Amino acid sequence: MEQSKSDIKKWAAVLESRLDYLETEMGNLDALLRACGFSNGIETLKSTMADLLHEIDRDDAS
Repeated sequence: MEQSKSDIKKWAAVLESRLDYLETEMGNLDALLRACGFSNGIETLKSTMADLLHEIDRDDAS
């Protein structure tokens, strides 16, 4: 089924709104993490969690 230009524009507006919301939430989360001591925000959290999971896997293997 072919979508009309109007339907495509509506869907694009929905997606744009969702993107704006997600970008705002990511920015807020990043700011909170920085305020809690994660020096580079989300990136530091991701790195810390990867290290922790690696450590847990290593401990489980021994």
